[in-house]
Amino acid sequence: MSRRFLRLLPLLLSLGAAPSVQATGSLAVVVNARCGVAVMSRNEVINIFFGRYRQFFNGREAQPVDLVDGHPVRGQFYRRLVGKDLADINAYWSRQVFSGRMQALNKVASPDEVMKWVAANPCGIGFIELTKADARFNIVYELAP
Repeated sequence: MSRRFLRLLPLLLSLGAAPSVQATGSLAVVVNARCGVAVMSRNEVINIFFGRYRQFFNGREAQPVDLVDGHPVRGQFYRRLVGKDLADINAYWSRQVFSGRMQALNKVASPDEVMKWVAANPCGIGFIELTKADARFNIVYELAP
């Protein structure tokens, strides 16, 4: 074997051992159907998920939920929504929390838990794969792949 190959072997092995992350289809921002919110603009979604807005346009308090840091759907959501990777998103939230301006969003471990959260909270809002949305939710914004 060549020296060049031997130097690249650890890198190649680490790439092969890395878990593959499959891209999801369309993602949907969903709100509890009882909240009275039927549609949101991209800017409204950004402002809710970045803690800038605490209420929907109808005056009801938004109850957003996020996925845990390592979940691949979380990375796809923020990449599609604002074009930023999770390091940038986490840095933003660290600054906000450290300065005392905001509290971080509640986080759950899986999209199924996002669905439970949104369904259980009168004005819950979260993001899931579009195909998982059911009658408990209003799809207020879609993010295509």
